[in-house]
Amino acid sequence: MKFKSMTQRVSLLATLLAMPATYAVAQGIAVAQSDVEQEGIKLIHELESTARSVQYNAEWLTVHSRSMHTSKESHNDHLRQIKQSVNEHLNPALTRLAEIQNELPGWHQDTIDQLFVSARALAADANSAIVTQNESGSFPAAAKQEYRDFISSINRHAADLIKTSDAAGEYAKAHQQAVEAGLTVHRY
Repeated sequence: MKFKSMTQRVSLLATLLAMPATYAVAQGIAVAQSDVEQEGIKLIHELESTARSVQYNAEWLTVHSRSMHTSKESHNDHLRQIKQSVNEHLNPALTRLAEIQNELPGWHQDTIDQLFVSARALAADANSAIVTQNESGSFPAAAKQEYRDFISSINRHAADLIKTSDAAGEYAKAHQQAVEAGLTVHRY
């Protein structure tokens, strides 16, 4: 009887001693996932910031497209800033999000898919606005309804990017607070 009791205690002790190692491995995986998740959240915040910059320039263009007194160079400067934001900030962030997308929880993946749709449409409309501006010659592109439509569309897509990335950021913040509070949170 004493032997059986001793064997059970040793077995229980071995199990308890093994748990921290198993827990540490599980924590390591959770930390790695958390790092990727944090990177995803950071990239989504960068997209939001870039979209705000694009929206600012698109709103400027919208307001100044109503007046034929704004110079073509001023329009070109704001279109150039939009192009720069897309090429130097939006595209790299989206490229990295695409690389890590499969490692992220489902809600991140859905968000990224929505961001891609808006970003692609924004980039296409920005390109079209630039082409229309370049083809207008000395005639102000702002006089063309097509140009104004592209600018309006850029603004709308930038607003969609802002709304989606802001909602994702708020969701991620609430998710993190729940985890820190000790709530069981599923990685949807």
